[in-house]
Amino acid sequence: MKRILVQLVLALTATASYAQLTAEQSIEDSMIGWMKIYNFKGAKASIKVDDKTFSTAQLSICDSFANWMQASYFPKGALGDVKKSVSEKLGLYNQYTAGKPQYYGAYTKTYTELKYNSSHKLVPFTNSNIWWGAFANNIPGNWAVSDICSASGYYFTMPGAATEEQDEKVKKILDISANKNIKPYTSFWVKSLGFGGGVHHVLLCKDNKSPFIKLTKGEYLQLLEAAIPRYYEKEKKDIYEANPGNQRSIDYLMNGVIERIERFKTGLKKNKEKYKNRMNEPATTSAQPRLGDLDSEMDVFSNGYLTDKESTSGRMPVYKVDESLAALCKTDKPQWILISWEYYVNDPIEKQQHEAIINNFNFEYVYNFFFSPEKVSGQLYKPLHSP
Repeated sequence: MKRILVQLVLALTATASYAQLTAEQSIEDSMIGWMKIYNFKGAKASIKVDDKTFSTAQLSICDSFANWMQASYFPKGALGDVKKSVSEKLGLYNQYTAGKPQYYGAYTKTYTELKYNSSHKLVPFTNSNIWWGAFANNIPGNWAVSDICSASGYYFTMPGAATEEQDEKVKKILDISANKNIKPYTSFWVKSLGFGGGVHHVLLCKDNKSPFIKLTKGEYLQLLEAAIPRYYEKEKKDIYEANPGNQRSIDYLMNGVIERIERFKTGLKKNKEKYKNRMNEPATTSAQPRLGDLDSEMDVFSNGYLTDKESTSGRMPVYKVDESLAALCKTDKPQWILISWEYYVNDPIEKQQHEAIINNFNFEYVYNFFFSPEKVSGQLYKPLHSP
């Protein structure tokens, strides 16, 4: 359970000082709400991030998402704020995201550790928070298959409750597909990368046609093959930069890389041979497959080695974005909408946010706004229930 922390406030007077602690229970039960209700009015100028230009129309959609979220949820026992966001800027550690479609939207941060400031107003004490996002053209989770990702394509897995959760009661709780507000659309839960719990997703797309396509075994093996020379060049660059002028160390380390590359090529060849008549089957991998899976003659689609009996227990598909939609993500019209929020079980703040989203957020209006606009022409957004 997340901790509601309220810092002791020291009130100093001319003759004495005293400390007063607000009871934790009263904080948990109180309707603290938002730092500010923004009522965004639409963007006035475009912005550029790397090679991506976000138009005023796209940025105004961010404003709409933020306004709709604040209208649908009122934080209880925590302090909320909403922010707008676009595709992340590329840096040293996220180059594998270069092939992601252009995405944009808004997200809330509901802060769970609070303190009183000098004006006796509750403010965040730490950055501990729960999250809710609404984005156009976003990809669920952070499960990139980074070794095969490049500027021309982004590939990912989505480990869900079926493979990651053992408790059947929890599986039932995480299944929100029967909720009447969500039932018309695609919903799923994806485990958080590096954390416990996970994130709910509701995918809104025209006629419920998913933009995410499963890779075939043939496609996956081709991507692994293309990744081998990229791996070699990266290792070579790193070795030369780390050992300037030290040719002996460079030669030793490069020999290790060359030997590894040869093992990768051998493993790739044997996987191709084993699956040569099954290339159109879906690729099944671990949650975070690596180029190194080719080493030591591992079976990239089954648990164990190429000579072992096939076992796909716990394996999952690898996805890409439909190429016909990826280029259109640069246009002013979203190709799909992804509504996502943190939720597992037993946390009262996450539960309150979760219930507000599934009961109050007007998924139907949002779907129609983007994909059947004639149905909501002239209508302002209204939550299904007042928060």
